[in-house]
Formats: sequence, C-alpha cells, structure tokens
Amino acid sequence: MATSTPDPVLASLFHAGNTCPFCQETVTAGQLIISCPSCGSIHHETCWAHKRGCSSYHCDQAVRMDNPARPADIVLSEQEVLSAPLAPPRPRSPGGAAAAAAFLPPPPERHSRMAWTGVALAILSLAGLVGAIQANMQLLVLGMFMAFAAIGVGVVALLRINNPKNRISGLATAVGATLVPVALVIAYFVVLYGQLSRQQQLVKINNDFYESMPSEDHLARMPAPIGNAMRANVVVAVGGSAEVQSYGSGVILKHVDHTAYILTNRHVIGEAKSGEIEVIFYTSESSKAEIQWKAEGDVDLVILSCPVIALERYAQIKVSREPVGIGEDVFAVGNPMGLSWSYTQGSISGLRRMEGGPHGVELYQTQTPINSGNSGGGLYTKQGDLVGINTLTEDKQVAEGLSFAISTMTLLKLLDAGQQERWLSLTEKETP
Repeated sequence: MATSTPDPVLASLFHAGNTCPFCQETVTAGQLIISCPSCGSIHHETCWAHKRGCSSYHCDQAVRMDNPARPADIVLSEQEVLSAPLAPPRPRSPGGAAAAAAFLPPPPERHSRMAWTGVALAILSLAGLVGAIQANMQLLVLGMFMAFAAIGVGVVALLRINNPKNRISGLATAVGATLVPVALVIAYFVVLYGQLSRQQQLVKINNDFYESMPSEDHLARMPAPIGNAMRANVVVAVGGSAEVQSYGSGVILKHVDHTAYILTNRHVIGEAKSGEIEVIFYTSESSKAEIQWKAEGDVDLVILSCPVIALERYAQIKVSREPVGIGEDVFAVGNPMGLSWSYTQGSISGLRRMEGGPHGVELYQTQTPINSGNSGGGLYTKQGDLVGINTLTEDKQVAEGLSFAISTMTLLKLLDAGQQERWLSLTEKETP
C-alpha cells in the first residue's frame, strides 16, 4: 500500500543509538533521519530514499507479500537430500568444569596403600578381642600387636595423605584404620577387667568351699557308695561379673579323654551360655563348662561338659535303670548353703508326676533334707546308684521334710541310645 514519504528531521540524542534497518549502521545525533510512520523504525534519510520506503522486517515483509512468488533457483530431489554427505560436527566449546580444571590442583594419582595396610592390620587385631573373651593369652598378645601396628600405620598414612605434594587419596580409609584398633584396644581392657573380676569371684567361691572340701583320707574312710558320690559331686558356679554370682550342685556322669560330663538342673545355670559356667571339683580344680544338652519343655535338666586334669580321682556315677519305691532308703550329696560336699539321708516318701516335656516328669518325694545349693545334686540308693536329681523343696517355715528330685527314668526317656552311650554310665539291667 502506497504511503507518503515523511519529512526528514535532524536526529537528536533521543534518536541516537538506533540502528538503521537498511545499512545496519548506528544513527548519531545531527544526521538526517526518517521515522517510519508504520513501525517507527529510524532510517538514514539517504537509506530511506535508496530503499524508497521502510527497510524494517515488519514493513519489508508486507511489501514482499505483495510481490509475486518467484520460482526456486535450486531444486533438490529426496534421493539427493538423503545421499548428501553430512557436515562434520562442530567442536564443542569447553564447559565451566573443564575451564575451571585449569585453575584447580591436580587430582590424586592413587589411593593410599598404607591406609589399606592399616585396615588389614585392624581386621587381624580382632583376634585380640577373641583372645580376651576366651582368656587366650596368645591371641590377646597377637591382637594387641596388630592393633598398635594398625594405629602406627594409620597415623603415617594420614600424614602422607595430608601432604598435598604426595597427591594421595584415602583419608576416610586411614581414619578408620586408626580409630578402629583404638576402639579394639579399649575393648580388650574392658573385657579383661570383666574376666579379672569374674576370676576374683571364682577364687572367693573356691576359698569358701575349700574349707569344707573332703580330703582323700576322709573319703577313704567312708563307705564306698558315699565316697564315690562325694567324688562325683561338683559345684556349678555361674556369673559373668562381680555383681552377679550363683551356684548349685552337679553330678559327674562320665569322663572320657579328659572330658567330664555333668548332670545338673537347668535352673542352676539359668540363661548362662557356654563359657559362663564354672565347674569346681573336690580337688579344687576348676574348669569352664559348655552346654551339651538341655531337656525339652519344663524338664529341669541339663548336661554340661568340661575338660579335667585329675581324671583318675573323679568317680563316674552309674545311672540306675530301675525306679525306687516308697520306703526305700536314699541319700543326697550336694552343696547346701555354701556347705559343700554335704551328705544327708532319708527315704522315698512318695512318687509324683507333673506335666512337662514329651513324657511328663516323674518326681521322687523324699524326706532327705534338701536346702538351697542342693539343686542339681544327686539322690542315690544305698548302693550308690543315681536315681534322681534334687530339684526343689518346700519353704521350711511352711513344711518340713518335703523335698523333690527328678527321677532318672525321666532322663533315660529323653535321651536316645547314642546320647546315653556318650554321656551316661548305666547300671546293669535287672533280670527277672
């Protein structure tokens, strides 16, 4: 659409800085300019005259739309487009991280080998903790040596890593290699303190019981059944610290290859685990015990095993295959009220049965005096055969002469043939 040509004016500071759309040069103050009435673009007066109108994109596009379409100068077929070679990609300019890398210190060349060596030594120092728990001095010394070696290697590794000239990584590994063995050394001393306290308590118990332990001369003058029962009686002491300590009685059932198998009540050991139970023999020898078998259900029986030295001096009691009846004479040996290796006698006053386990529990009610500390001790016939394990008694303020023992018939029903052969010495079967 034809428009009249505007009048040229001198460019002021307001117009200065605009770009002429035709020549793409900046307009300066004092030049003759023409402002397009349609789009407001500022032109040099000469550029407007040369173009014969506005050269801005808006106005020039309107002019082009009025022009007839011209045929394309170059026409490419689809095949030519597909077969045309691709231009090589433009190289990417380096990003911010790559540009900043030139100003950062070089990264570490390798991980600290000394730090990993410290970790390996720290792992080996765990042997010391095992040694402290098991009172194994060789493992304890080895673990202590490994721990201090790990601390030394870890400190050296930290010094090397903190020196920027070495360009070594592994700070966290070196810190772990230093702190872990320090914690283990502290644990060694904590465990050793507990072990020492426990040993002191056991020595105290040994001293308390030692005064009433039978001598060989006394045992030799006793009737054979009672002497054997005395030799087979043991103290079962339980406790892991100076504050907690309990004890009961037990009976040596069998000893093989310097290992004694001991029957006692389950409530004597409570929740103690293997290694927390100490067995004291009449010779003053003591040994740590392991749990071999626990009765099912509410049956208050357990079998322990422990290493022994004076093997030939300890009797192994035969377990009776036959029950005893009411009125038969029996005797008990145990450690009541701290008075160890005490002998009492009485008779069977009743046969009782209570629920518990797959076969129930058969009990002997006996007049034999039983007190605290007799639990786990043996009840014997006049011939010295084991017929029961003393378990409980009524409150002496309420009743007198009411004591109970678990019959060995219950034990034989719970053990299979292999277990009986491994742990028991049995009497000969009676023939009709």
